Amino acid sequence: MGFMRSKTRLLLTLVVISVLVAAYEAVLYWFDVEPMGSVRSVWNFVFVILLVLWVDADSKDYPQIYRPFEYGYLVLLLWILYLPYYLWLTRGVAGLLLLGGLVTLYSLGYLLQWVIYVAR
Repeated sequence: MGFMRSKTRLLLTLVVISVLVAAYEAVLYWFDVEPMGSVRSVWNFVFVILLVLWVDADSKDYPQIYRPFEYGYLVLLLWILYLPYYLWLTRGVAGLLLLGGLVTLYSLGYLLQWVIYVAR
């Protein structure tokens, strides 16, 4: 594939956009401006879609993962339950650390706002 594998690009995109959205929310919080709710809603949707696409691409490297025809759709429907199971099954303890990193990425905007609140 090009300069990077698809699953690496998806994960990198997830990280970069998470940091950008968190920075946006932190700057608005710093200046006491209420962020638009639509930005958070769209980001929640995009985060889940990128995460599901990454799981779908990543699962192709693990033959022990049963991938029926509708695998991607099933991951989308059950992502919150399937993600910890998938990461544990494919990576063991390192998968739980990866899950912790993904949860941190998801809540990075809130964490930065909390840091600003404590620092003030």
